[in-house]
Amino acid sequence: MRHAPLVAALVVVAAAWGLDGRSAGAATVLPEDERVASVERAGGDPPRQPSGRVCPDPQAAVSEERLFGNLEALTAIRPFAGWRNSASRGEAEAFEYLASRLERLQRLHEWGLELERRAFHTYSSTEFRDTRVHLIVDGVESEVPAFGLSGHRDWLRRALLVDSDGQVNDSGSDPVVVSGPPVLVRSLADVAALPTRSLVVLDFAFVDRSIVGYDVAWQRAQAILDRDPLGIVCVTSFSNVNGSSHGTFAGDVPAWMSSDGPLPPILNLRIEDAAGAGIGQWSDFQLVDEVRMTWDMDVHSPGDSQYLAARIPGQDSSRAVILGAHVDSPNSFGGVDDGSGVVSILQVAEALDSSCDPPAVDVYLVFYGSHERGVYGSSVFVAEHQELLDRTLAVLQVDCLSVPLDGIEMFLNLETWPFGRFGDARLLWPDYLSQLAADRGIYANPLGYYGLVSDNSNYTAWDVPNANLIFMNPYDPTEVHYAGHMHDPYDTAELARSQASTVVDMATLALAAALDTGRDNPLLRVTPAPVARAVVVASHTECPHMTPTHLVDFGMALAWHGLDLDLVPYGQPVASGDLADAALVVVLPVHDYPSVDGDVDLYDEAFTETELDALEAYAGSGGLLVVTNSAHRLKYSNYVYEANEDSLDMNALAGRFGVEFMDDEIDTTTLQVTGSHPLVSGLTWLAGAPFNGVAFAHDQGQVLARAGVAPAVVLVPTTAGEVLVLADLGLLGNDFDQPENLGLWENLADYALSR
Repeated sequence: MRHAPLVAALVVVAAAWGLDGRSAGAATVLPEDERVASVERAGGDPPRQPSGRVCPDPQAAVSEERLFGNLEALTAIRPFAGWRNSASRGEAEAFEYLASRLERLQRLHEWGLELERRAFHTYSSTEFRDTRVHLIVDGVESEVPAFGLSGHRDWLRRALLVDSDGQVNDSGSDPVVVSGPPVLVRSLADVAALPTRSLVVLDFAFVDRSIVGYDVAWQRAQAILDRDPLGIVCVTSFSNVNGSSHGTFAGDVPAWMSSDGPLPPILNLRIEDAAGAGIGQWSDFQLVDEVRMTWDMDVHSPGDSQYLAARIPGQDSSRAVILGAHVDSPNSFGGVDDGSGVVSILQVAEALDSSCDPPAVDVYLVFYGSHERGVYGSSVFVAEHQELLDRTLAVLQVDCLSVPLDGIEMFLNLETWPFGRFGDARLLWPDYLSQLAADRGIYANPLGYYGLVSDNSNYTAWDVPNANLIFMNPYDPTEVHYAGHMHDPYDTAELARSQASTVVDMATLALAAALDTGRDNPLLRVTPAPVARAVVVASHTECPHMTPTHLVDFGMALAWHGLDLDLVPYGQPVASGDLADAALVVVLPVHDYPSVDGDVDLYDEAFTETELDALEAYAGSGGLLVVTNSAHRLKYSNYVYEANEDSLDMNALAGRFGVEFMDDEIDTTTLQVTGSHPLVSGLTWLAGAPFNGVAFAHDQGQVLARAGVAPAVVLVPTTAGEVLVLADLGLLGNDFDQPENLGLWENLADYALSR
């Protein structure tokens, strides 16, 4: 990471721009009067200290009132315009709100506060234009707030099932309005008696996968869909009783999202919001004469999201601490997860603004978009801030509060992904934070977990100590979202207030991490000091899940063996200077998201001749170059999604070494190791992603592994160097279980250092 140039300087921008100079959509800017009103809702400015007055301890500035003022303002943005909706107008307004709060912090500006807002693409997004339910009782019509389904995160054909006109990237208003007398459904008998073409009012508990299990929920949902309903209104009700439904996942990834067929309009409402229509309990729906649903939603692929980073200069800018949280509280339902984390991080800025002195080291406060679509914001931020990672002491992610069901005890945890698979399971950063908490009368439990937990996990492959601060009980068998009112319609600022002291503790610990870490300079890494560089080239790999942020164990193996990992991020052309002195260079597959406007591709990725010359020169002058490919888009390492239409574009590079990829997939689930070489020493088989290998032919080289008779791993000699060709990028990933290819990665690191 030490030599990669920054993609963009940290600057204050009023609108965000797309990758590689392409516009990815500007942030929505609230009119001035609305911005002022939203700031006033948050409780006004933090108290200022008159010139010459002794400043108090910043910890004393942590304020429950301001925490919840900000939380109420965030959750009031575009209410019922989505479900934890990412890459949306509501998300953009939330970022505008956060930026406006930071802009008002005078002392931080005096210290040199810098704000960076950056737009990026997600695989898809859903915009809620209009989702309404009207109930007619005794001739009186009442509107009840309602929300739709956020759409499948990863299969475009399924995402389009919630688009009211079924057309991707069509932003026109296309409302669908259906009405009719309601038919109530809350049992198998009701489904059996359900007439076709009915307007269904459904007790969501009947298809709540947190209660009945996913398979049963899907079977029940499909039985209703088989009756070809005009529309479905799902009704949730609040409960804090363990074993009762409270609408978990009603709007994101419910059972309906497994359907491959057409969906009718499906909207969700809380029974508590129907009081104005005289509805107080389920049986009252029998009084409803007619239901009218209005459904107008659009799906975009790719979607446009963003992150916001605030740099607060410290007394020593050669070191930094990063605090983060993800923005998914606008559009309703996210006050607990993760509005609580967002306002905790914002409170750190407001508390520092009350201080006389800058922090010991640079403090970065980063707000990530599109967490729920696949932790995109933090993945992109990490990729684009390689220089910052080199000087970062540690990262703390605040995700998130939860509100426990009756009988479940919860406490603060500090989760991290340790190096236990390599022989050292110490939790140095969580242990340090736990002591900071104890010094302030707060209990925080250090916890090791081998897997993706939140945005902090995206720092793990880069050997940056990180932890996730979350209020939960990891030892209780109850599913964490269900147990804590996360991802349900009652995840509100009002509910979060029931745990107000915990939110204050979260902000207090985050502030302590910002202030004390740089001053104490504790030992936080268990890996050796790096002796060489490994460079990963992602210049034309748009999906961040196909980069080291999600090839976590691979990145950790390199760090464990003394290789400092660097990245050339998407949108930045690779140049000779990026490769200088690298012991290992890994080139990721060419890949971009679906980007079709009509029948025209909006953009298409490919290496330039200058880039190809640089990579060929590196390999020819003695370097070890790894060329990978992927027949599909991969997510979370080795989960396979749609076909990668750009896989043959890797021939522009591979062809320079006598290798040609073909339009043919091979099953790389289990590869047989053949022959002997230090790269496969001690290995008999390798594991990749299913049918994700791209078959290739080669003029020369040693075959190290095969898929049946097809070569899958080949080492090709060059004039003075070598090229390792991998048919499947999945050979560098795993599904977060014990990695089968750990030996390969360690062999690769050792071989790169010994050549």
